[in-house]
Amino acid sequence: MKKHVYCFAGCFRYRLGRGLVAGALATLAPGLALAQQATRTVGGTVRDETNSGLPGVTVLLKGTTTGATTDATGRYSLTIPAEGGTLTFSSVGYTAQSVALAAGRTTVDLQLAPESQALNDVVVVGYGTQKRSDLTGSVVSINKDRLTQLPNTNIAQALQGAIPGLSVINGGGGAEQGSPSILIRGRSSITANTGPLIILDGIPYTGSISDINPSDVESIEVLKDASAAAIYGSRGSNGVILVTTKHGKAGQVRVSYDGFYGFQQIINKPKLLDGSQFYAFVKNRANIPPTSIAPSEQALYDAGQSTDWYKEATRIGHRSQHSIGLSGGSEKATFYVGATYLDVGGVAINDNYKRYTLRPNVTVQIKPWLNFTSASQLSLTDRSGNPADFGGEYGANFFIPLATPYNPDGSIAIYAWPEYNLAGNPLGPTLASNTDRAYRTFSNNSLRVDIPFVPGLNYRLNTGVEFENRTQETYYGRDTRTGYEGNGIATNQTTQNRNFTVENIVNYNRDFGKHTVGVTALYSTQSSDGENQQLTGKGFPADVLTNFQMNAAALLTPTASYNKQNLLSQMVRLNYGYNSRYLLTFTARRDGYSGFGVDTKHGTFPSVAVGWNIANENFMKSLPVVNLLKLRLSYGLNGNQAVDPYQSLATFGLNSYLLGGTVLPGYTPSRLGNPKLSWESTRTVNVGLDFGFFNNRLQGSVDVYQKNTSDLLLRRVISSVQGFNSIVQNIGKTQNRGIEVGLTSTNLSRNGLTWTTSLNAAYNRNRIVDLYGDGNDDINNGWFIGQPISIIYGYKYDGIFHSADEVAASAQPTSKPGYVRVADVNGDGKISALDRTVQGNTDPRYTFGLTNTVTYRGFSLLVFIQGIASVTKENPLEQDGVYTDARRNTTRKDWWTPDNPNAAHWANDNNANLFNVNIYQNGSFARLKDVSLAYNFSTPLMERLHLANLKVYVTGRNLATVTSYKGLDPELLNQSSIPLQREFVGGLTVGF
Repeated sequence: MKKHVYCFAGCFRYRLGRGLVAGALATLAPGLALAQQATRTVGGTVRDETNSGLPGVTVLLKGTTTGATTDATGRYSLTIPAEGGTLTFSSVGYTAQSVALAAGRTTVDLQLAPESQALNDVVVVGYGTQKRSDLTGSVVSINKDRLTQLPNTNIAQALQGAIPGLSVINGGGGAEQGSPSILIRGRSSITANTGPLIILDGIPYTGSISDINPSDVESIEVLKDASAAAIYGSRGSNGVILVTTKHGKAGQVRVSYDGFYGFQQIINKPKLLDGSQFYAFVKNRANIPPTSIAPSEQALYDAGQSTDWYKEATRIGHRSQHSIGLSGGSEKATFYVGATYLDVGGVAINDNYKRYTLRPNVTVQIKPWLNFTSASQLSLTDRSGNPADFGGEYGANFFIPLATPYNPDGSIAIYAWPEYNLAGNPLGPTLASNTDRAYRTFSNNSLRVDIPFVPGLNYRLNTGVEFENRTQETYYGRDTRTGYEGNGIATNQTTQNRNFTVENIVNYNRDFGKHTVGVTALYSTQSSDGENQQLTGKGFPADVLTNFQMNAAALLTPTASYNKQNLLSQMVRLNYGYNSRYLLTFTARRDGYSGFGVDTKHGTFPSVAVGWNIANENFMKSLPVVNLLKLRLSYGLNGNQAVDPYQSLATFGLNSYLLGGTVLPGYTPSRLGNPKLSWESTRTVNVGLDFGFFNNRLQGSVDVYQKNTSDLLLRRVISSVQGFNSIVQNIGKTQNRGIEVGLTSTNLSRNGLTWTTSLNAAYNRNRIVDLYGDGNDDINNGWFIGQPISIIYGYKYDGIFHSADEVAASAQPTSKPGYVRVADVNGDGKISALDRTVQGNTDPRYTFGLTNTVTYRGFSLLVFIQGIASVTKENPLEQDGVYTDARRNTTRKDWWTPDNPNAAHWANDNNANLFNVNIYQNGSFARLKDVSLAYNFSTPLMERLHLANLKVYVTGRNLATVTSYKGLDPELLNQSSIPLQREFVGGLTVGF
């Protein structure tokens, strides 16, 4: 018994002890594992394409916040768990790499390839992507420094001077700067739209380019030749800009903040006459009435008072932006959410622009074969407030200085010049009550199905919705000239624009040994419509209720408009490659558009392109200096869908009539229909060469192209026997020729110091080949066969007459010394309409951009120069006006007088320029567009602050200009608009 008890007790004790030990070990295992496994240190060196140490590379353990940054020599070191993981190496301008760590590995050395040089980069080409090495068309990606290192509030600012063959010219200064003129490979159309098609996240975008938030943009590609743009058929002849927004990546949630603040000032202020100078100008002006100085002007002159209208109408502007981004997710679902607030106060008084944007982008893998993607932008744009008037005859540019902008009590005067009430007051518009807000929704939602039983085959349903509602309410009270003369005027306007897109896309991509095949097929529909409702009221009992008293107006005028258009398209694209050497792309698209004539509803647009990767040939292996050498050739047909809705139809216009005492609506024909009206057609041939030498330290491309455009939309004069004297037809031809060069070089990369240079330059010349089929010019419109489209035509300024002898020997014998000499172009001894001549082209023949980037340790300096050449611009500031009583101010000039016979400017005489000859000058310029200095803080500081990255930067924009042009600004299309501004910005970027 005792034995059994003993055995029982012993066994129990043994088993109990073993269980306690096992339990204790199980409990202590994680701690022991951590103590034993704990961590290991991994280090190494990251080198660039020249084998030099690359500083500033971010090294992260995937799925964690553990990371480090390489030092000035490219070395790094970080501590990770012993079981290892995957390290990711990333740096701006270089292609990221990942390395899976084997057990026990403690050293990882690698070399990063520059992003723009990596042949396996995937680029967006429309309805899909392609490896850069497989491209056969002319597709150019914008340098990411233009998006990340410069504080752009408009993607047009990022594009300016950054892409060879792409020209961005601002119409004027101002807070929004939302309507620049964008040309890709010159102007092909005479009267139709020449702007490129913008595709945002795969969907055609119809809104203002200023509504796209650059902070949310991941990449921008520009499709320039017929092959690249052929997939957009009837809308691709002016080029295509593809904008892709950011999406999340699997891993820990990342939070980023990017904010900046800057101030603005006018670049070039015209040297206008002050009060005393203007008084002398009027008093000394010949051939004007002696009463040209009004009593109010005389009083101000006698009091020694003068108004600087530029000082009154402008201010120090400001621009600030705050952006927050969140991104992250798992392997099956990722997200990106960006929110941005932009606030701009322009250099003109009361010129304000605000934008609020929210972008939620989501990608979800529902099943291994089913993926859902949503990319949306919700925005509110606030343009409320009318700025001071600069344009027109009596804006701040030309208003007389002997005028009073304010009343004695300090309020803005209704009439700054009491004796001449047609002039008003340039500050008057700022008093108007104005609300201008636009709400916009843009959403792209797609569903992708990977066909399980056919490798490489997938179907994507792509849907896009774009909706904008804009409300504009303006009230001119009795404190403004407009409201005073109309007893209050109110305008309420509502505009709605809708755009719906549905695309069915089938993609098949497969490798068969050395053969690579890619097929894309598309069936899509797009429907867009817009409506406008406006109500104008005039004559109100009081101003208190502003726009909210339409029922009390003495006169109400309602107007309304509506338009709708539909597009139905089919497209197929075939890509074939053999052994990464020989490439073929064939594309055909068929578009049907509701705006075309009933006999020409559909058009087909084919293209073909071939490429040869010469560097991949065996005979090139003996030339290690050549890393990339690819020859491209393309030919195709694109269209310009420039026909407005209903333009091909006969229309009626309202022509009310009176019957007794009643006004009844009546209608009369207003336009003759054309059942054959269709798109403009452009046939383009492009030859391109891509190259990279010396381990890609020098790389670039050269493209030569010719575009022949036919079936232009022109208004042709016809016999009036049908009740009309003109009709819009597809007639006329133009031609564009050009060369584009893009170069990027790594000039220095040693000991952490890197200097790179990017240069792009382009030459383009267009000409009219034919107009109406009869070989004749159209002098009234200034269109001449063999000449560029946008020429300057008129009398040519030939200096001034300095003496009576010069007058007597000239073609203007009745002129006088000091008067304008007009060039006798045909040499017949007299000045007539036959002496009008072509004096230049308003479109630049040459464009260029030069970017130098220097990085050292954490510092980065970017210097960007942009310019144009061989362009002619009118200079309205050289004119003294033709008003008999000198009702406008002018700039200071060296006027001719008998005592100053060698003066540069004609006499101060109302008859000195009887032919009203305009002054045209060379508008070429080179501008120091951007200088940006940034500093990325070192890893130790960021680790202490628990940050992923920290950067501060300062940027100067429009700092200096070299030009011989004497007008307001050579970059502006409108020389009487708000001036362009110089800007200084400071910013901060933080990542958590």
